[in-house]
Amino acid sequence: MRCTKCGHQTDGGKFCENCGASLSAEHDGGQPAGEAAQAKQYVDAAKKASSMYFSFFVRVMKRPYAETKKAGEEHMLSSIITMVIFALTVPLMFYFSLKSFYASMGTYSGIFGGTGVMPGFFDIVVKPAFTFAIYIFLLFVFTYAGVRIQGVQASFKEVMGRFGAALIPFTALLLCALLLSLLKTDLFLYLVFFAFCGIAFLIPPAVLFSYREKAAGSIDFIYTTLLVYLATFIAVRIMGNLFLEYVRDILRSLLGSLF
Repeated sequence: MRCTKCGHQTDGGKFCENCGASLSAEHDGGQPAGEAAQAKQYVDAAKKASSMYFSFFVRVMKRPYAETKKAGEEHMLSSIITMVIFALTVPLMFYFSLKSFYASMGTYSGIFGGTGVMPGFFDIVVKPAFTFAIYIFLLFVFTYAGVRIQGVQASFKEVMGRFGAALIPFTALLLCALLLSLLKTDLFLYLVFFAFCGIAFLIPPAVLFSYREKAAGSIDFIYTTLLVYLATFIAVRIMGNLFLEYVRDILRSLLGSLF
């Protein structure tokens, strides 16, 4: 048994042989001290990760391309966090806008007063978030393929670190759009459109260009970028059709519930 106060290893008993602390205290609160210490480690690790991410986020916002060029494998976790935020932001806009619409219609006519008419959070937010997550991951895969086509010996994690760094300014735009949507202003639509155009047209060439000094492939940078764009447009078409089909299903279910 290990003393939770001084860390001394003992053979048993009620008190620590080194410092005299009670060894049975870990059972007093209904939760073993070892589990409490492990939970504290998880909390501390989460705090550290969030602090590092916020610091990285601020640095990228100040100097997007310079920080993207310096990003590497150590920023892979930050990239994953950014992708998750991106995937959730637009569905959240749709959710809050739809919720506001139902509230206003319920106040106006009483038709939508029932809470059972509006689809749940999972259907409106989580399912579309998977679509956006797949889209942004495919865009990263195409960008990584473009980097390798240029003859750059960069690892999967390193390219993801740079891709995630380049994604941060546009994710910040989407967060601003979410805030504007909560304020019920149509300006958020322009920010969403600008952010998606920037993600599709600026991130791949920015990441590819950051490796220009290491490029040794036979395919020119322009042609590599065009290949990435072509693959991106195909992905947009496929994912766009899936998302539109999902929206149509929601509308059908809503109309079926109302009429």
